[in-house]
Amino acid sequence: MNVSLDFDLLLYGVMLVGLGVLAHRLAPDFGTATMITGIAGGVLAAFWGVLGLRGFRQRIWPIGTLVVLDIVLLVQAITAWLAIKGGTEAVKPVALILTLLLAFGIGQLVNFLQGSNRKK
Repeated sequence: MNVSLDFDLLLYGVMLVGLGVLAHRLAPDFGTATMITGIAGGVLAAFWGVLGLRGFRQRIWPIGTLVVLDIVLLVQAITAWLAIKGGTEAVKPVALILTLLLAFGIGQLVNFLQGSNRKK
C-alpha cells in the first residue's frame, strides 16, 4: 500500500500513548480510562504501522482497530464534556485531549479507507 499511511499510523500510535498518559497526569480521577485507551490503542496502532512498513498489506486489522478506537474515544469525549457541563472544570484539559485524539482518529480512518481504495 502506501508507506506514508503506515508511517502516519505509527505516529498516531505514539501520539495516542503520549496524550493518554498526559490526560491521566492532568486529571487522575477521570483520565484513567483515557490512559488505558491511549496505551492499548497506541500500541496497537504503532504495531500495525510497523507491520505495514515491514510489508504487511492486510488493511482490515488497522481499519478495525481505528473504528473501535474512534468509538471508545467518542464515548469518552462525550462523557468528559458532559462532566464539564455538570460543573467539573478540572476535566476540561482531558476533554480537549480526547477531542483532539478523536479528530485525529477519524482522520486516520478516512485516510486508511481512501488509501485502501487507491491503486498503485
